[in-house]
Amino acid sequence: MTQEELVERCNINVRTIQRIEAGEVTPRSYTVKAILEVLEVEPEEMKSYQSGKHEETESGNLYAWLRFSFIAGILYLVLAVIESVIDVQLFIEKSSFSLGFGYLYTFLKMSVLVLFILFTGAFYKLGEAFSNLLLKISAVILIIWTGVVLLEDLVTYWLGIDLVSGLILRSLISGVLYVLFAAAFLQLSRSKGATFIVVGAIGILTGICFMSVIFAIPGLIFLTVFEIALVVLIYQEYKKVSPEEPNKSFGKEPALL
Repeated sequence: MTQEELVERCNINVRTIQRIEAGEVTPRSYTVKAILEVLEVEPEEMKSYQSGKHEETESGNLYAWLRFSFIAGILYLVLAVIESVIDVQLFIEKSSFSLGFGYLYTFLKMSVLVLFILFTGAFYKLGEAFSNLLLKISAVILIIWTGVVLLEDLVTYWLGIDLVSGLILRSLISGVLYVLFAAAFLQLSRSKGATFIVVGAIGILTGICFMSVIFAIPGLIFLTVFEIALVVLIYQEYKKVSPEEPNKSFGKEPALL
């Protein structure tokens, strides 16, 4: 149907039709109703279409988040390994204070924190997408707690405070948080499949090791495996929402004109 034919049948100015098509104006409700009647389109069809467009936008946002978090996760894993090696050496060797090393150590800790926020933020977004409150809350608390731990490391280095009792408390709290975080994946495993079961199981094991305190060192190994599994899970979900993959939940766009 040409613009002229549409104008003739719905009695609307041709310039108005042109501006609506160009997206220059938001048509009034009676204008939309008149156009829909001429095109024989039910209002319910438009509501369904608009809902689909909203879901498509949300999917695009999640895709961008997961892609960014996947890259951040890989970088985080590399820096976290370097950070762990340095922390173990500082704890064992009790090396003397160095201003130059202190600046480098601070930069490393802050880099790890930023990357961890970007990495773990993906699970908050997945919690929103899957309507899983536990995943959202545990991701936020884990980010806050990790920030506290990294800042404590910096205070320990710069002020020379030996916080052995703090390490025990840190291990206990970390264990509880990782168990809660992992439990969210087990909650989702019924609908999301084997990857979520594996991630949840490794996370639970990591948390138990930390809560036991005496197995905290092996827990660091499990934590590394757990975080690698999380990166894999992000990649898997990233591929699912990729724009290259057709989303079956979205219908075909109606051709109005």
